[in-house]
Amino acid sequence: METTDKPPIIAEITKLGEDLSGKTIVNGKVHSFRYTKPGDIVTFRFFGRGKRRWEKIESITINTDHSSVACPYFASCGGCSGQHIPYAEQFALQTDRLVRNYKEIWDIDVKTVPAADSYHYRNRMDFSIFPHGFGLREAGNFRKIVDIEKCLIQSDWANQEWKIIRGYIQENPDLPLDRKSEQGTLKYVTLRKAVNTDDSMSIFTFDKGKRESSDEKELEAWLLLNSTAKHIIFCYNPRPSEVSAAGEYRIVRGNSSYEELIRSNRFLVPFDSFFQPNPKQFEPILEAIENWLDDSGAKNFLDLFCGSGFFSILFGEKVETIMGWDSFKPSVETAMKLVSEKYPSKNVLFEQVDLFQRKQLPKFLEGFQKTGIKTEDSFLVLDPPRNGAGSMVLEWIMESGIQRIAYVSCNPRKQWDEIMNELGKEYQPIDALITDPYPHTPHLESVVLLEKKKKPLHF
Repeated sequence: METTDKPPIIAEITKLGEDLSGKTIVNGKVHSFRYTKPGDIVTFRFFGRGKRRWEKIESITINTDHSSVACPYFASCGGCSGQHIPYAEQFALQTDRLVRNYKEIWDIDVKTVPAADSYHYRNRMDFSIFPHGFGLREAGNFRKIVDIEKCLIQSDWANQEWKIIRGYIQENPDLPLDRKSEQGTLKYVTLRKAVNTDDSMSIFTFDKGKRESSDEKELEAWLLLNSTAKHIIFCYNPRPSEVSAAGEYRIVRGNSSYEELIRSNRFLVPFDSFFQPNPKQFEPILEAIENWLDDSGAKNFLDLFCGSGFFSILFGEKVETIMGWDSFKPSVETAMKLVSEKYPSKNVLFEQVDLFQRKQLPKFLEGFQKTGIKTEDSFLVLDPPRNGAGSMVLEWIMESGIQRIAYVSCNPRKQWDEIMNELGKEYQPIDALITDPYPHTPHLESVVLLEKKKKPLHF
């Protein structure tokens, strides 16, 4: 690290940003500091040069009201970043500019739905296991662990399960994997709890090179007597891999999936798969999509970035043909199986396609054309990763003739950019909704309804 003899900079935070961080201006440039509010004082130094220049905080003087903070680990743990801001103010900070932009540019009155519960909402938590601590990563430092006894955004069941597991690890200090000496074997503990059923799952990720060690066998015997999880999974990946709940696995108790109910539909969620972290707060988006699909009169449902067929399962009953695409083969296979079983009389096609590779585009288009469906009778749900759909996918959509699109996003600002710069050339946004499944974080969930623009007639 480059050192400096220059005196530290003392700056007052002047405003809050959409990312819930405090902002100050030094030499004409905006600098952001998490966990601060206007009136707080930050003392920091610059290190490095050019693009590698960065700030190191020496101290923060809190001069403002932080009484809304409920978690003892706030500002240490890298999870929640907005607890120092009352929740209603958090939500307004995150949504006001987007709401204003949609109104000014597209004349849309965006519906906003704040979180019903700002704590105990998350259905999955991944705890890192190190010899020096068991918990969550420190804010801004992936290598350091905040030793956590209880997390206020996970379920009561998960906190109780974590308490007994954490106690066992404390009593068995040889169990955690030491990434330097390579002693020990356990790397992560992942807890998953269904919201609308009583199903629960505890997942333990081990160093693959030490599979079936004596420590692992002793943990297994203890869990079978003490764990309250209905399903217990042991999984294994290579020592350098810092990925939880992934790799080869074996079932210690129960099954490799847990059951969740969404709108009376049964979903089996594999231990290593993504599922909505807060299904209850995602419901407003489902309601919006259902209303838009009903109004469209579409005969075909297209599910782009389909995952395991979440949207197709929920809305497939309303159409004649269901098609979906995703890059992850196990998810596509699961979607094909579940949707075909649920709707045996309908035309169903799910295919694996890497939607970010140009060479895969012809395969994608061929698969789309197999059924001979008419795009003007189709309704598309577009639910890409956080970084957006990408230019190639958007180009195909704009040329496809699909009449209506429900664009779902966990990154509403990226969604706005893709609509403004690309989709908006061919599609008109006509409705939108923003909700907050992730209170106390900078993240939101949104859905925008886009309708194909009508071409002017030429005489």
